Formats: sequence, C-alpha cells, structure tokens
Amino acid sequence: MEPRKSAILKAVVHEFTESAIPVGSQALVSRYFLNVSSATVRNELSNLGDLGYLIQPHTSSGRIPSDLGYRYFVDFLMDSETLNPKVGDYISEQIRSAPAEAQAFVEKVAMVVATVTQNASVVTAPHGPRGRVKHLDLVSLEPQAVLLILLMEGNILRQQVLELSVGMEQDSLSKLAARILSYLAGQDREAIAQRTETLPSGPEHDILQRIHDLLDQFEQGAETLVVHDGVRNLLKQPEFSDANRLQEVLEILEESRHLSGLLRNLIGESDLQVVIGSENGTEQLRSCTVALTTYGPSGRLKGTLGVVGPTRMQYAQIVGRLGAVARAASERMAEISA
Repeated sequence: MEPRKSAILKAVVHEFTESAIPVGSQALVSRYFLNVSSATVRNELSNLGDLGYLIQPHTSSGRIPSDLGYRYFVDFLMDSETLNPKVGDYISEQIRSAPAEAQAFVEKVAMVVATVTQNASVVTAPHGPRGRVKHLDLVSLEPQAVLLILLMEGNILRQQVLELSVGMEQDSLSKLAARILSYLAGQDREAIAQRTETLPSGPEHDILQRIHDLLDQFEQGAETLVVHDGVRNLLKQPEFSDANRLQEVLEILEESRHLSGLLRNLIGESDLQVVIGSENGTEQLRSCTVALTTYGPSGRLKGTLGVVGPTRMQYAQIVGRLGAVARAASERMAEISA
C-alpha cells in the first residue's frame, strides 16, 4: 500500500477505535494531516473504500474500517505498545497469587485478562497431547468404594469414585497408591495400558484401568477446562447494544465443550492469533474479534488465553497485555509444577 494510504488507514483505525464514530476527512486533516488538503484526504478515503479497507455506513457519513482494513492494520501497521507499568504490576501481583488448583488458577487468569483488556476473556487450562500422571491418592469411602484423586502434569486434577473388587482399609490403600505412583509417575496412557495388561484382576488392575480412562478422556478434550469472564465488559460496547447480537456471543461462551474445540482450532499451532470478524468460521462470532495467545510451564503443556470483543478494539494494547498475562501465567505454573 502507498505510504499516504497506509497513514490514512492507520489514522482511521485509531480514531474509530477511540470514538466509535465514523471518521471524516476534516477530523483527519485537523489531527493528523495538517499539510494535506481535505480534498486529497477525501480522495484517499474513497480509494481505500474501493479497495475494501474502509466502509461508509451512510452516504454522508465518514468511514469506518472493514474487516480487511483491520487485518491490514494488524499485519502491517500496528505498532508494538509498551506495557503501562501500573498494568504490568497489577498483572504480576495477581498472577503471582494465583492458586495451584487448576480450576481456581484458570479462573484467576480469566479475571485478570478481562480486567486489563476490558473485553470478555476466555482461558483454557494447559494440556498436552498426552496426559501424564504426576500424583495420585486413594481415599476409603465405604468397604469397597474408593475416591481416586489423580493429579496430571500441569496440575490438572481429576477425582472419581470407583468400586473395587474387594474392600481395603485406608492404610492398605495409601500403600497401594504409593506403589502405583512409584512406577506410574510421568507415564502416559499407553504405558499404563501396557502395565494393566500384565496385572491379574484385582484392586490394582481396577485402579490402573480407571486412571487410563481418565487420561483418555482428557486427551480427547472431553473435559478440557474452559473459563470465561468479563461478559459485563461487552455491555459497555455500543456494538453489543443489540440484545440479539449479545445473545449470540453469550451462547458461544456458555457452551464450554464447543468453545474448547473452537479455541483449539483458532489458535492451531501458532502462539498468537487474531481472528477478525468474517474470518471467524463460527457464525455467531462474525461480528467479533477473537485474539488468542498460548501459555504454559513447558513446550509440552500449553493452554490458551484470549479475548472476545468487537472488531473495534485496541489491537496493540490487547496483544501486548495478553502477552504479559501469558508470561506471568507461564512463570507461575512453572513454580507450581516445580
């Protein structure tokens, strides 16, 4: 794109992002292009409209960026933004105090993302292609009923009650849990399946089979933990004054299992993804931008955090703050996992 067209498009994005009001040539000349005539700016605005980067909502109104205009801005014109020290301190303090338990940790991260971006946040718990055993406990409930407490790498916690073929006292269960952990720590589903095949029927076989099933469910994404926060922030945006439009987005956010798969597809193998308006494959999000990044204590364990908001958002600020939260969350999880 020619330099002047790029400068005008960048100015329109900045102005419209701040005001939510279509931008006219007079505003651009008075604030950005003092040495350029209004006629020249109007002509460039018209050209940018013909190219598909700007839209004129009404014949006599100013211009607003199209999805294509936002995409060009994000890919080529967006300046990196220095994180405000107060915001950086807030992120560090909040994430540093995040609990170790997976659900509470993800909820804390989602709250921080929503607060610093003023959009709706979405966060998934870190998980890898394979679930691996970190710790387990067995708690006696009734003569043959046992509570299996399984902690996977990434501090993903699962609890399930199972019936053993014979009753066992708590002391015996604790010793059995320690023995199983001695050979299962760090092992994945396939290793557990091989071990299970060598065991005769009995409590140890039953427990290993249940651990295998829990890891299998985790890997299939059936229980991927997704938390969202900050829906109230959407209510402040004029784009969501239409109740039907807001309801469409809420339906997506509330469907945790569908949302989990959607986020995995959007982020793919990248560490940062900004999906704008019509680029979204999901109809309910066609008027939204979804900005996502990844976090986690290692390359093997990876979660997703991001925002859902209108296409009119502070892209540089959002990307910078998501990155800051992701780094803090990764560091906190590394501490927890140590």
